Amino acid sequence: MDKKGKITSIILWVLMLVSIALFAYMQVSIDSETNPGARAVQAITMNLNWAYVLFSIAAVVAVVFAVVQIVGDKAKIISTVVSLLILGAVLGVAYSLASSEIPNFFGVDKFIADGSLNETISRWVGTGLYFVYILFGGAFLSIIGFGATSIFKRS
Repeated sequence: MDKKGKITSIILWVLMLVSIALFAYMQVSIDSETNPGARAVQAITMNLNWAYVLFSIAAVVAVVFAVVQIVGDKAKIISTVVSLLILGAVLGVAYSLASSEIPNFFGVDKFIADGSLNETISRWVGTGLYFVYILFGGAFLSIIGFGATSIFKRS
């Protein structure tokens, strides 16, 4: 194993040991199932914060390594830009399909009163839903398309 591999392995072991220690501390901090106690709540909060840290580290590492891989190859740069443009177009279509009308459901008045639901938020929620629907439909159609082309290639 090279030097980078050893350093990475050591870092991963340290992160895992910290995670295990925090989890064990949380388990021993719980007083009872019905009343976990203040110490357990503090331990749960620490575990959640640790999860946020681990997620942030993973996201940064994934983005950095993706950028490093892309920068090395001109074809990858072009395909990445095309993919981002397609995603932007899908987002634009989803935004144009979304309505800014606030839905009527039980308890909506509370969300409107405290400002956590307005026309802008409603539109972006709709945009997110349409975005997922369009991507799901595209994935479904591509599965059918690739399946059909493989069947026709065999015959």
